[in-house]
Amino acid sequence: MALTQTYSVGLGTDFPEGQIVQRTIGGRDLIFVRSSGQIRVFDNLCSHQPVRLSEFGEVSRGHLMCHAHGGLFDIERGGAVLQGPPCDPLRAYPCQETSGQVTVTI
Repeated sequence: MALTQTYSVGLGTDFPEGQIVQRTIGGRDLIFVRSSGQIRVFDNLCSHQPVRLSEFGEVSRGHLMCHAHGGLFDIERGGAVLQGPPCDPLRAYPCQETSGQVTVTI
């Protein structure tokens, strides 16, 4: 059984709409992306090859593009693959924004 922990990661204003924000939380390299007002959290690695999305990624219209090889992920559907070469979705983590505070559970 895996243990999880919830971490406070900042204020909601720290995570602007359509931008990738990188943070290391609980020893994990993560990206935070606000899309349609909601913050989503993923590993900071493309599921195709170990390329940091905080360096090679771009957000547009609810999608995250990895410019290393053209992989396209659906932010609002948990990192689902929309366009290969990746076959696997991004690893996502639960995130909440309550009273202006943002937490992530890993």
